[in-house]
Amino acid sequence: MDSPSTHWTKAQSTNVNECLAKILSHPIFAQAERQQRFLSYIVTETLAGHADRLKGYTIGVEVFDREHTFDPTVDAIVRVEAARLRAKLREYYDNEGRADPVRFELPKGNYMVHIERQGEDASHAQGAGVTAFPKPIEDRPSLAVLPFTNISSDPEQEYFADGFTDCLITEVSKLSGLFLISLQSSFIYKKVSKRAEDIGLELGVKYLLEGSVQRAGGWVRITAQLIDAVSGVHLWAERYDRELKDIFALQDDVTRRIATVLQVKLAGDETRRHGRESTASIEAHDALLRGLERFWVYSRESAEAARAHFVDAVTLAPGYAAAHAWLARTLVLQWVFLWEPQGEMLEQAFEHARTAVDLDPQHPLAYSMLGWVQCWRKQGEASIAAGRRAVELDPNNADAYIFLAITLAVADQGAEALRHVKTGMRLNPHPSAFNQLALGFCHLVQGEHDEAVAAFKRGVEVSDAFIPNHVWLCVTYSLLGRKDEARFHHEKVMALTRGRKPVLQVIWLDDSLRARMTELMQLAGLA
Repeated sequence: MDSPSTHWTKAQSTNVNECLAKILSHPIFAQAERQQRFLSYIVTETLAGHADRLKGYTIGVEVFDREHTFDPTVDAIVRVEAARLRAKLREYYDNEGRADPVRFELPKGNYMVHIERQGEDASHAQGAGVTAFPKPIEDRPSLAVLPFTNISSDPEQEYFADGFTDCLITEVSKLSGLFLISLQSSFIYKKVSKRAEDIGLELGVKYLLEGSVQRAGGWVRITAQLIDAVSGVHLWAERYDRELKDIFALQDDVTRRIATVLQVKLAGDETRRHGRESTASIEAHDALLRGLERFWVYSRESAEAARAHFVDAVTLAPGYAAAHAWLARTLVLQWVFLWEPQGEMLEQAFEHARTAVDLDPQHPLAYSMLGWVQCWRKQGEASIAAGRRAVELDPNNADAYIFLAITLAVADQGAEALRHVKTGMRLNPHPSAFNQLALGFCHLVQGEHDEAVAAFKRGVEVSDAFIPNHVWLCVTYSLLGRKDEARFHHEKVMALTRGRKPVLQVIWLDDSLRARMTELMQLAGLA
């Protein structure tokens, strides 16, 4: 709910102030005047839209009555009192404040208070478009790789810059000692002008990597810089001039440099896993990057274009595991949405996913795609096992958690699925429509219909053209007897599918769940 840029309604401010007054009058805070003043000040400033003023110097002067010559690097009063405030807040919420509708937290590393609305009030706030920032990661370095800027003279090289960022995220993600934000949330900031401090706060990370790409003929120039998102200080910057054929080694160099600067220890076989995205064919890699650019559009036409590029990639380099995995992902997408409903499409996807795993048994996306295809082939146990392997190989891969979560949910294991969804959504603080679909499934199979509706609705807000969220809103509304809302989404589905029935392939693995969902699809008029 909280943010320096959030517009607070009068009702929201009143609710927050009521909870603040309750905390300040509690015995835990009653004899702690400094912590009372500290918390009151940072909450008041946040409500007033002045959270950007919450710096060590300002707090020292205005809260702790220091002189204007105050230097927070010399006088540690603000840091000391911040630690005491965090401790008192933890004590309060571990006891009497556990059920409070508003929760205050002071993340380590900055003085911007995190205000989270809980329970029914939080659901209402989300529906109204009020967003809470994610909690900062405190047990390891946290990073977001922002989209590298294309500064080539040819604007059509945008796909190459985006593809470089995508592949770099894949490479950095393998560092198990690092927390990494997903590609989808990173690309929210493409061509967006924001301060590093604001982006770090919105993503709940301490570090940002940004840079530029310039490609000319057979050469590429990459600039990269690592920024402390709390202070805005640049920690490291470097320029690389390499032949295009050395692009994978360049990605590996950047990754290792990040690990060194952030003091991330490489565990187990991680030192040997870097560079495994590589292929000797630059043409094949270029085809992969062009395919990625089309895939993320998520339309029927873009999926077909992406598939053509990925086919080119595997034709040029049959041993390129990443190309086989992405081709499998595209084929199954086309089959699921009934854009290409032939059974051989699913079997082709299976063959390419299996080939990707055979070529590179350490490739997380290969295992995710193998598990995803196996889910649709109704190979439940094998699908879950492959999904778990993907998460094990890359604990920073948000998509791997989401694919595994959906597989568990359709196998009627909603509670475990929900845990994986939440992990995936922390890695992706700007959840995609697909993420919201997974969350909705978790609630739906557990009979939590209002929560399922809320998730599917958020998915529609993210992408009105993503069919599944409309489908399951129609189904859930029909189940709840909310006919007008069900009719609205039924009409939306028919418009998006051009009146086609059935509208999607059947995913359910559990027999009783499949029978129940089939009945509901019929009730909704979508079977």
